[in-house]
Amino acid sequence: MSISYIPDSVKFRLWGKAAGRCQYQGCNERLWLDELTQVEFNTAYIAHIIADRPNGPRGDETLSEILKSDISNLMLLCDKHHRLVDIADVVGHPTTRLQSMKCRHEGRMEMVTDISENHQSHLLFYSASIGAHSVGVSFEEARQALLPERYPADRSR
Repeated sequence: MSISYIPDSVKFRLWGKAAGRCQYQGCNERLWLDELTQVEFNTAYIAHIIADRPNGPRGDETLSEILKSDISNLMLLCDKHHRLVDIADVVGHPTTRLQSMKCRHEGRMEMVTDISENHQSHLLFYSASIGAHSVGVSFEEARQALLPERYPADRSR
């Protein structure tokens, strides 16, 4: 559990860089919404990659104090993954692994949010059979093919 104060300006930047989603690899959970009840509230935890105290998870005698409120040392996580990295499996989550997760997530969020509004595409699906085989492309496959240059104009499919 963190003992240090993190300035609001750093928290706001972290939320923006994470796009309000869990930064744990493969999770991407929305951290402003309870998925079950659909009630909107903050469900996020701010985790330190290098603990804010030397005896904390991945703590360091020198770096803990220096990096305790540095955005490069902070991750936005859901409850499940915060407990995993800081309590249940600290050894399985070394500093390098968490830094890599943070970097990949923030890079992906920046890439996706950099798409200009005028780069939307309307998806039109045609399908045909080749002999006895049906050929088709799913909405998800088409969406992935558009990124990072364009995005679907309609998410309803």
